[in-house]
Amino acid sequence: MNLQTLTKDLCAYNLWANNELVIRLTERKEGTAAVSPELPHINQKLSKLLTAEAQWMEKIQCREDRSPEEKVFEGAIDALLKDLVIQSENLLDYVSELSEERLKEKVTFDIPGHGDFQMSRYEMIQHTVGEVTHHRGEIVIS
Repeated sequence: MNLQTLTKDLCAYNLWANNELVIRLTERKEGTAAVSPELPHINQKLSKLLTAEAQWMEKIQCREDRSPEEKVFEGAIDALLKDLVIQSENLLDYVSELSEERLKEKVTFDIPGHGDFQMSRYEMIQHTVGEVTHHRGEIVIS
């Protein structure tokens, strides 16, 4: 297996896991109500998940907004969940088009308050999926 396949499979997993999260948050089981995504702590954690993936995607594509402000999603919960899946699809589509050379290419990016860093794209993608997995875990245990 090569780096392209591994990275693409990792992003496919991320999309699958985010789809599963959306399903679990919106499904109704017999005799119970769906988990209320109107709960402020779930909205906040979903917003963090969406923001983390979006910010890393900007860095990976070398189009980051160097503003230190955290973007907060203020739309309806249904739109937030839809955006999460669309964003994960976009990440998979983008990664699927990258050559092995582009995956290995070092990218310089800024972490506000900490300065500039350099990482290969595939390391950034691994970090992105790891961070998103962390935020999904926070939602699941909420």
